[in-house]
Order: sequence, then structure tokens, then C-alpha cells
Amino acid sequence: MTAEAATQSHRPTGHLTSDAPVTVVAGGLNSPRSLAWGRHGHLLVSEAGATPPACQGTGFATKCYGLTGSVADISSGKPVRIAEGLATNFNQEETIGPNGLAVGPNGHVYTLSAGSPEQVPSGLPADLTAELGKQYGSLMDITGGRRKVIANPGSADWQWTTDHKYLVPEDFPASNPYALTNKPGGGFYLVDAASNTLDSVDRHGHVRVLAFVPNTPAGTDAVPTCLAVGPDRSVYIGQITGHGNSATAANVYRYSPRTGSLKVWQSGFSAISGCGFGANGDFYVTQFDTTGFLPTGDPVGNVIQINHHDNSRTVLADGKLFAPTGFLAGPDGSIYVASKTMMWPACTDAPACTSSSSIPATGSGEIVRIG
Repeated sequence: MTAEAATQSHRPTGHLTSDAPVTVVAGGLNSPRSLAWGRHGHLLVSEAGATPPACQGTGFATKCYGLTGSVADISSGKPVRIAEGLATNFNQEETIGPNGLAVGPNGHVYTLSAGSPEQVPSGLPADLTAELGKQYGSLMDITGGRRKVIANPGSADWQWTTDHKYLVPEDFPASNPYALTNKPGGGFYLVDAASNTLDSVDRHGHVRVLAFVPNTPAGTDAVPTCLAVGPDRSVYIGQITGHGNSATAANVYRYSPRTGSLKVWQSGFSAISGCGFGANGDFYVTQFDTTGFLPTGDPVGNVIQINHHDNSRTVLADGKLFAPTGFLAGPDGSIYVASKTMMWPACTDAPACTSSSSIPATGSGEIVRIG
């Protein structure tokens, strides 16, 4: 059964239960990240990409750069790439590339590229350097396979962190635009996992930093990785946290557009890699793993459902998701997340990374439906 058919064959349900079925609805993906509903109920996913070809360094320090990112329509259960040639880099554990994904009210498809133009390394082929400089950190309209840059929040956040280096002096300046959602009234909200900010982008492409997500109790930066606009029009932000944090260090923050305040709304999570509201108003948190960041073993994660009536929590797909990311609500009460999203264990022999003892970064990603 396809994802599209599944959403049409179920009627809306109440809260999901801990034994809700987990079904793979699509496979063969290259580091899947965010999910969105396209026109006619088509299920779309951003792919950070296959291992790119242009590598620098040796051993574990090797980094590879290229244009292997994409956005795929997976409604049939197999990826049909509707946009290709998107900027990527591979750092021996994961491919980093197009992550944020949104479909506007006009039906246009938008994606958010990692990094910033300031982070394009020297020594790459001239044509690749030029293309990475255009795409890194950009918000692009990719409708119909085109690549039209409408803003560059990566560059804006790089400058912001340069001006606010005192906030995270060991890491700033930095930028990694990560998650994207439509803003009521037009434009977008996004979070940057390296500048640790919530940003807005208006209809004219102007970027504004709205809030800084504070450092963790362990002293590392917050690393916000997801956001969603709630029924109250507040913005809800989840964090994966930085290195050395416990299994309860991650928070969900709530930002009020009216007052500009950012406060902890829910706490006690491990490493949040996706979040959002379900069809019935429940809030969901995708946990990349359950032992803190970085995980103490394999990144086996789950999804936590927060009941919108009483804030009680139900653990879903426990032990059935490997390095899961993203979140998308199905209109029938089910939810969707990406699984097998990154290399594990870390690859030490770039760029091949084909050891049978590890999950490769290329072609093993899946989208699962819960419920």
C-alpha cells in the first residue's frame, strides 16, 4: 500500500497507543530528513544525499563535498526525485545537505540547505565551489525541479553569530539552517542548528533572528532541530543538544510571536530530531536515540506522543527506529518519520563506506508510518 493510499483508507483516530503498528512505506532513500505533504496528497521527503565525490583530508577527518542532495516524491513507495543537484557534504557519520522542507499555500516546494557560503572550503573544483557558494545556507524554491534562491539565512546567521560570539565563544561564528515551516500570514520560520536561533524570512527574502535558544546545562549549545506552529500560533522548537548531554537534557521551547518570549514548554527528552502536531492536536517528539547525545550505543530512537488534554506521554515505536528524524502528521491520525537516516557506526574509510558492519549513508533510508 502506498503512503497516499494509506492516508485515504483510514479514518481519523484518537490518540495513538504504545502498540500502534509501525509500517515501512518507502525505502531506498539517501539520508532522509524532513517530510511534507505535496499537492494531491503526495508524500515528499528531503534527502541529504549520497556520499559526494570531492573529498579532502584522510581517515576519520575526511570530508567530501558534492551535489547529491535531492527531494523525492515517495507516494509510490519508491523515491521519484523531483529536485536533484542539491548541495551536500559528508563527514564520516552523516551526509549534511537539504534538510528543511515545506510546501507553501501556493503549492510551491521549498527546501533549506545546510551551512553558509562562508563555509565553502577552498581547494574544490571551481564549478563545484561556485554552486556550493550559491546553495549553502539558502532557502530555495525547487518547484518543477528548478533551484531559485529566495533568501540565504545561512549567511545572515553567520553574521549574527559573528556579532554575538560571546554566546558560544568556542563555536561561533557558525551556521547550519536546519528545519523549516510556513509562517502564518506568509513567509517562513526556521531554526538554525549551529547559530541556535529561531529565524523568520518574510515574503521579500529578508531574514530576521527572533530568539536565541540557550545553551544546555552541560554547557554545550542547544542545537535546535525542529519547529512547528501550534494551534495558538506560537512556535514550538525541539533541540537535539550538543555533545555530552544526558538522556533527559533536551527541551521543547515555546516562542510567542506576540511577546517575543522563549520559554521551556516540555522537558526531559533525550535528543530531539523532529517534532510537530498531530491531526487531533497531540504533540509529537521524534527522539534520535534514547541515551542522550551522542548516544552511548546504536542510535535506536522512538517517538513520544504528548496528549493535548493532560500532557501525558505515550512512547511509540520503541526499539523499532534507527536514528530517526523528522515528523509529519497524517490526516488519518497516523504519523510519519524517517528511519535509518545516517551512517552508523561512523565510517573510517571514505569515500567508500561500504562495510557490512555498518548502515551505509546511501540508499538505506526509510520512511515509516506509525498508526
